[in-house]
Amino acid sequence: MNPEKKLQAKIVEEFSLAYPERRGRLFATFQETVNPAQGANRVALGLVKNISDLIYIDDDKFIIGIEIKAPGTRHNSKHVIGQCHWLMNIPKRGYFCTSVEMFFKIIDGGEGILPQSVLDRTNGHKTVGF
Repeated sequence: MNPEKKLQAKIVEEFSLAYPERRGRLFATFQETVNPAQGANRVALGLVKNISDLIYIDDDKFIIGIEIKAPGTRHNSKHVIGQCHWLMNIPKRGYFCTSVEMFFKIIDGGEGILPQSVLDRTNGHKTVGF
């Protein structure tokens, strides 16, 4: 399992332990596909490009998008730019997240890594680090 999937699994586990009464308010979007045919099939079924890894529904029933990035990793800027735009334009609030602690801060009304700050760092670079 890659570092981001390990972090995402840890976040989901910790959330489930901390807030069992919030079951169903945090869910994953599972964007990865193994080949182009599977990707085309998932698009036909409603797969949305660049959507965040996790979606959380807050107490006011607003969507919070949470894109998981493992600390110390680098990612293709073109893909990250798409993720920034989704996080800034679709959910009520959207953030990049690099730790379990940051995740809990986000769902408790605080902020994670702002997509605009990540977008600013992609300017002219092939990759962006977290």
